[in-house]
Amino acid sequence: MMSDARNTENMPAATSGSRTRHRSFKVGDFGWIWIATVALFLVSLVIAPGTMRPTSLMAMLPFASLLAIVAIGQTVVIQLRGLDMSVVALVALGGVMAARFGADLGMDGLGVAVTLLAALVLGAFNGVLVSRINIMPIVATLASNAIFLGLVRMISGNRVSVTPPGIEAFASSKLLGLPATLWVAVAFIAVVAFVMNRTRLGREYRFVGAAPRMALAAGINVNAYIIGTYAFASACFAVTGILLSGVIGSASHIAGPEYLLPGIAAVVVGGTAFGGGTGSVLASAVAALFMVQLGQLVLAMGAGTAGQLLVQAVAVVVATALRNFDDILRLLKRNPRLAAGASVAASKQDLEKGTTQS
Repeated sequence: MMSDARNTENMPAATSGSRTRHRSFKVGDFGWIWIATVALFLVSLVIAPGTMRPTSLMAMLPFASLLAIVAIGQTVVIQLRGLDMSVVALVALGGVMAARFGADLGMDGLGVAVTLLAALVLGAFNGVLVSRINIMPIVATLASNAIFLGLVRMISGNRVSVTPPGIEAFASSKLLGLPATLWVAVAFIAVVAFVMNRTRLGREYRFVGAAPRMALAAGINVNAYIIGTYAFASACFAVTGILLSGVIGSASHIAGPEYLLPGIAAVVVGGTAFGGGTGSVLASAVAALFMVQLGQLVLAMGAGTAGQLLVQAVAVVVATALRNFDDILRLLKRNPRLAAGASVAASKQDLEKGTTQS
């Protein structure tokens, strides 16, 4: 009995120790992307050192920054259990509208302001479809994407527009040796992270995403948050289109498709769950950097577009699996014979089936 008492006394310490070891290993939903990004750059340095040259990195950063801005917009929508499929049209709209109105008005800044105002209105329209009319987000934004694309084609006349000099000069400029597009992405991250973590608006927003019915019962205007979120996301997409036109020197009605799936993939790889409530714009931005560098590595290894899409799909699957890695590890630690027991049970079932057939 004394031996049993000693064992009983030691059990809490052992359990505490195992919990401590597990806690020290756990990196959280948003920690894996940092590890994966560092590992990717180390692998790139060995396998394709050309992608790690300063000139290559400086050429890659503007496009990673643009994808990060798109991912930020998608992150805030997904945190409210939504999904914005109108990225294609809104990115194209941003570039085409800013170029067209900047040229017509003779003032680049005024053209940008008009474009952002239009994006906010179109995004609010998406939010109304989702919140007021209760259309599924993916259906509502797919439908609106078709409408917005028609608007873009009408404005552009299906022609490529030349980017206004002011927009092109800003998008191609550098500050402290880094592209201006990167600083714009950093500004978006800083503002959104501050609002989410330091303000009442952010706390209520997370509450709406985690438990919309409870938030409504608590007196929070859920519809207003949904409409405002879609409006902000549309502004992010339009800003991406404006900056993209400045980086490449032209604006086209077909500039948006390459930001739809990669933008969603960056959010998923970054660790934001579709269940709503929790998310990280910083992790999504880092995931955007990861996705762009991964694409550069695949291209450097001689793969084409199909190879890039395949690698992106694998990255999404792996990221989803890693998100549940801690739960799987915890389950195995609590019951180390679980896997062996499952395999034995499967073998017994196979044996019973074979006996029955014979």
